[in-house]
Amino acid sequence: MKAIAFGMLSLCLAGTPALADGPIILGVSISPFGKTNLCGQLGGSGQPPTITIRHSKGTGMITVSMEDRLSNGRTKSHGSTSVAAEASGSTRVAYSFNPPCNLTTNVSSAYYVTAASGGSSKTTLWGRYH
Repeated sequence: MKAIAFGMLSLCLAGTPALADGPIILGVSISPFGKTNLCGQLGGSGQPPTITIRHSKGTGMITVSMEDRLSNGRTKSHGSTSVAAEASGSTRVAYSFNPPCNLTTNVSSAYYVTAASGGSSKTTLWGRYH
């Protein structure tokens, strides 16, 4: 009898999505890229972007990261954070990523923000700097 009960419990749990899966990412929007976002060496103040993540309604964790995809093929991480998703389906993030600060001559930067949760992700270009 115990084996049957355990088997039924296993069957029930197998058909249920894991709670750690989190919401499905539907889209990412980000405040405009401008001079104020650049590091001090480039004349900016390092102001972080405001990111809005649209996702399925519900709760869970969302990981948000930024990277610089350099024109020479290299990438540079600008940090990441995890935030709790708002049950409404829209979560705003204001995290102090490392500011854009490409001081390399003849190499341009493309700054991308990625939001990921539950096996889904969306990546958005924030801005370019030469």
